[in-house]
Amino acid sequence: MSNKYCILERVKRFKKLASARYCINEDAVHLGHLALEGLRDNPNGICQIDAATGQGESNGSVAKRSCSLASAMAKAGLKPGDVVVVMGHNHLDLCIPYYACQFGGFTMSAMDPTIGPKDLIDISRDIRPKMVFCQKSCVEKVENAYKANNLHGDIVTFDDPENDLKSYIENHIGTHINYRPAEIDQANTAVWLMLTSGTTGLPKVAIIPYGTLLNALLSWWTPFPQHMESCLAMATLQWVSSLIYFIACVLKGITRIQSSEPLTPERLIKLIAQYRPTTTAFTPYLLEKFLDLAETRCDLSCFKIIAIGGSAMEKALFDRFRRACPAFLFLVYGMTELLAPIFDYDDDTPFGSTGKPLDKHEFKLADDEGRPLEEPNQTGELYLRSNSFFKGYLNNEEETKKMITDDGWVKTGDMFYKDKDNFYYFVERKRLLIKHYGFLISPLKMEEILKSHPSVSDVCVVGIPDPSCMERPVAAVLRRNGDKVDPQELGDLLRANMEGKKLNGAIVFVDSLPVTPSGKIHRAKVRELALAAPRVLF
Repeated sequence: MSNKYCILERVKRFKKLASARYCINEDAVHLGHLALEGLRDNPNGICQIDAATGQGESNGSVAKRSCSLASAMAKAGLKPGDVVVVMGHNHLDLCIPYYACQFGGFTMSAMDPTIGPKDLIDISRDIRPKMVFCQKSCVEKVENAYKANNLHGDIVTFDDPENDLKSYIENHIGTHINYRPAEIDQANTAVWLMLTSGTTGLPKVAIIPYGTLLNALLSWWTPFPQHMESCLAMATLQWVSSLIYFIACVLKGITRIQSSEPLTPERLIKLIAQYRPTTTAFTPYLLEKFLDLAETRCDLSCFKIIAIGGSAMEKALFDRFRRACPAFLFLVYGMTELLAPIFDYDDDTPFGSTGKPLDKHEFKLADDEGRPLEEPNQTGELYLRSNSFFKGYLNNEEETKKMITDDGWVKTGDMFYKDKDNFYYFVERKRLLIKHYGFLISPLKMEEILKSHPSVSDVCVVGIPDPSCMERPVAAVLRRNGDKVDPQELGDLLRANMEGKKLNGAIVFVDSLPVTPSGKIHRAKVRELALAAPRVLF
């Protein structure tokens, strides 16, 4: 197969081009240089399409606009390492500050436009942004966050002609002519400040240096050297999948398809039929909702690779999707802090396994004292060490020390075991375990059991404080088609299948389960619901 589309070969070629163009050593070429060379490589090719409007934009246009913006930002006084917040819908302007930050060596923090005013104040206190790009509807809460933290900075609005990208560039005399990306220390300058998902509590801010991100991108895409015509970026920019797609598509020469309107299952069916994307990413939750409507209505044969992440995928859903789509399903284990794929997963991987360890990372399973567990079928916490992971939490030494050991091991907080063939299996997220009568209960195991009931559509189990049993497991249950379900029947089902466990819990019936914008069940909000709602004990 030709190496024309192999990301390793393309990055090598772009490094040589940038080195010659700017008269710098190849070691000084950073991700911003590479992105710009990727856009210049095929200037007439389509970089991005907004499926909601049908409008597209060429690589050459994106390069010119992004260079002009980076130039304007530098002339306004921003320096490499200064923090820039980007919060917007998936329109054609969203990627311009994204690339401009990489060109200029600025540190980008992508946020959900629906972020709460208080959360924005708290996060701004840590990241101290010098500039914000946002929708007009977000300006008031951005101004309040600046004021509350005694901060000052420019606010540029995507959808206000008097204060949009074009006017900012004109006001600061930004230009793409003879633009030169900034020189930076790739090991110590953050390209991204990533908010952890916050599904189990308040988000932390993970630091991702420029060099780390490039290592992660190569890890993601090296296994897929084939040509891919287009990529569907469904999530908004603050989620890992879209953050990765926005830069990887440029490096791989792939057209990115997105939508400035929310992608309902109905809209997604129409988008796939019209644009025939080659690759995308789903969470299991969103995939199931999509299939409920699209399984017999949507031709999915265009897809070659689909990444599935965010939570474990059940076998029934896996088989259902395989019948509907011929693509390779890349079941990804990961977390925001890891950034890169961890396991070698292919069609020969047994279902339920995350795959075999990738050689580029160091692995160990450890007991509660950090001692290695070498034998098969011993469950322990997964420790990892690599040059592709985050470098700590911003202004949070305490949480960083909990996560990263003195000798550089990242403690994932996830329990795994390996079999005799070195396939790894995820067991449980350690911090989700519920302390009940002095022993630990797995909420994921309880959820699996409850979902086996024919009248249970979905469920989330959380622990709430209870002096009588330390923590009481509470199951928030979504009934299938409004079926009537006896809570005691569900309690009996759990007791019959939770061998050797004393179990006194509670059931809360819900009309829906709160989810994050990326489709993960929001456990922190479920816990709030469980504390406030009437509960039926069992």
